[in-house]
Amino acid sequence: MVRYVGLYRELNENEHAIVENNVLTPTIFRKEIQVKKFIGHERKEIPVSCLMTNIYLTNKRLMFLIIREVEALVLRKKGVPTLSGIEGSWYEIPVSAIKNVEALNKELNKEKELKKLVPSLADKQTVSLVEITYEGRRTSGNLKEYMESMFDAEGLARMFNFKDVVELANKVQIVGEQNIGIVPKLKGIMS
Repeated sequence: MVRYVGLYRELNENEHAIVENNVLTPTIFRKEIQVKKFIGHERKEIPVSCLMTNIYLTNKRLMFLIIREVEALVLRKKGVPTLSGIEGSWYEIPVSAIKNVEALNKELNKEKELKKLVPSLADKQTVSLVEITYEGRRTSGNLKEYMESMFDAEGLARMFNFKDVVELANKVQIVGEQNIGIVPKLKGIMS
């Protein structure tokens, strides 16, 4: 029996859909870098893409159907290039590549960058989001190629003038209270 999610994504054998979210969801992909300082280390999070996606969770992978890129001026000002030809493509994270998942409630007056990334949040005081940390090298899709070519440790060091990048981590933030229900389901699959 052939099963599909989204418009045309065929599921593998022994794979079944757990969550099919057909709501357009702001999704922010970030790189977290650890930079060596004179004394100790400093962590910085850099947004690399803000997309509108549909989200699908199966027992094997978390999938994002990319509908469009959000025009985020904050990214352009930092020199992050615009994506082209990514609409309608998939980005997939195997559940086994996910290191951490948590639900967060952010105050937008403290998180001004988040408000700038997602203009639809302009009139809100707080926002709920799901933050997922994962191994980027185990993902698949066109977005992976973009992130690997532009946002490796060397690329980030050049783009943002960082010296001594020690560690690089991948994060995705799924914005919206309607997505919080994915956290216990994802944690259940991971355990």
